[in-house]
This record gives sequence, structure tokens and C-alpha cells, in this order.
Amino acid sequence: MLELSSQRLVYRILSVEDVTQRYVEWLNDPEVNRYLETRFDHQTLDSCRSYVADMTSNPAHYLFGIYLRETSKHIGNTKLGFINPYHQRAQLSLFIGERDCWGKGFATETIKTITTWGFNDLNLEKIDAGCYDENLGSLRAFLKSGYQVEGFYRKSVVLDDRRIGSFWMSILKDEFTI
Repeated sequence: MLELSSQRLVYRILSVEDVTQRYVEWLNDPEVNRYLETRFDHQTLDSCRSYVADMTSNPAHYLFGIYLRETSKHIGNTKLGFINPYHQRAQLSLFIGERDCWGKGFATETIKTITTWGFNDLNLEKIDAGCYDENLGSLRAFLKSGYQVEGFYRKSVVLDDRRIGSFWMSILKDEFTI
């Protein structure tokens, strides 16, 4: 099983056995899912397990659980997906489901680790990411990790019955430093 690690975290490819009721609760929590596209559908154990099974069977996606190194507690997920081997690019996304883990730099640590792995092990040349314009925590984490804003999509998403914008960011292999 593929496993990566950073200073405080371990990342393991998710399996359907990793989908717990707590995992489902994250995805149904309005604060946790505020900026996730999954918020439009009520999640169940079956729907989450089906998603994880789809991701693990698709070579264009790597879905990792994010675990605290000291306790092995599952705190969120990250995905390097839409991998295009011809253009050597992919998209990075993540969420921290455990609210008591917010604001501790885990997102930045995850972004740097998965970005390093994507460039070094998957031979990617570019990694993209996006976030809603109000998701300042995510924007800061990507910028701290060296990503640059490539564009801003005006009124591209709906949040709380309002149209808001979203950022599109990326990093190139030759500009990434740890």
C-alpha cells in the first residue's frame, strides 16, 4: 500500500474500510463541506465507500487519507487527480475534516508533501488547484506552498445562494522548492 509521510502527518491510499461514520459526518457537516462540491448531496456510508472504490480503481486519481503521525487519527483527505501522463499535469485538492485540526498548518504540510511526491515520483511538470474566493485558509495554504494564482473566475460558483468567484492556481516543477 502506498504511504507517504511528513513531519506530523502520514498519508495512506484510502480503502473502503477507511470509510467510517465519522468520515461521513465530515462530508455532511456544513462547516466542513462549506467549500466542497460534495455538499450538494447527502453522503452515506454507501455513497462514500462507492466514491473511494471508484478512486482506487482509477489510475488517474490517488486518494489519500491524512492521518496524525502520533495517534494515527484520520483527520481528512487529499487527492491528486485528473492525472494526465501525456501533459504531465494533475489537480490537487484536500480537506481537513476534524475541526480541531484547522489552523494548525496541516493543509500546507499536506500540499507540500503531495506536490513533492507528484513531481518526484509521478514525474509531473505542473500541478493545478482551485478554491472559492472566500476560502482564504485554502488560498493561503497553497500560496505558502509556492502555488501562484493563474486566474480568477468571476461569479463561477454558488455559495449560500450567492454567486462568488474562484481562484485557479498552479505550480511548476522547476519553481517548486521545499
